[in-house]
Amino acid sequence: MSELNDLTLNVALRSDSGRYACKKLRAAGRIPIIYYGKDLNKSYSLEEREFRHLMRNSGGTASLFRLNSGNGEDELALIKEMQRHPLTDAILHIDFVQVTRGQELQTKVPLEIVGEAVGVKMAGGILEVSTNEVEVRCRPSALPSSIEIDVTDLDLGDNRQVKDLPVIEGVSFPGDPLQVLVACVGSASGRASAEDDEEGLDGEVDIAEGEEEEASSEEGESEKTDDSKG
Repeated sequence: MSELNDLTLNVALRSDSGRYACKKLRAAGRIPIIYYGKDLNKSYSLEEREFRHLMRNSGGTASLFRLNSGNGEDELALIKEMQRHPLTDAILHIDFVQVTRGQELQTKVPLEIVGEAVGVKMAGGILEVSTNEVEVRCRPSALPSSIEIDVTDLDLGDNRQVKDLPVIEGVSFPGDPLQVLVACVGSASGRASAEDDEEGLDGEVDIAEGEEEEASSEEGESEKTDDSKG
């Protein structure tokens, strides 16, 4: 488990909303954001350059943000949704959800694969990763930035499920305990070779059966000939 990245973002309250106001903000190098909770909905903006810098430093892991609006108290938040331009990848809008100190939260954190599976190393298998994230439930102070899962002992046909995740104090995994996270399977070439072998065996069986039928037919003809002679 990696330590939580606790990042501070300087935000500014915005009074104007709508497409035109957001477009002006983006042109000025700022991203419009919404910060919301059970009884809360605030419109802020933040500097895009600062945000991208912090995200690079976080390495793409889950991060608990402190939104500093200059009122003397930081507001805890997690990114709920981030909208990007489909062509330029520019960040258009971010939704932050409120995190209350002392209360449990439920969110997804990245899954980090550790080690080289023995089935890959020794038997030519491949590692199939079913998901890159895992659902966690914990208090904000216990939120991990990522969850590590060791696949070193994973042999061909083996897998790791949610129930196999490491025990972390204060953290639970509310998802299906039998959900497969990663599996070690035979390589595509290995499967093709196995299929070829099976087809070869089927062919040999067919030939053998054909030979038996032919032999049986010849015996029948021979018996008929003997009967006619008698």
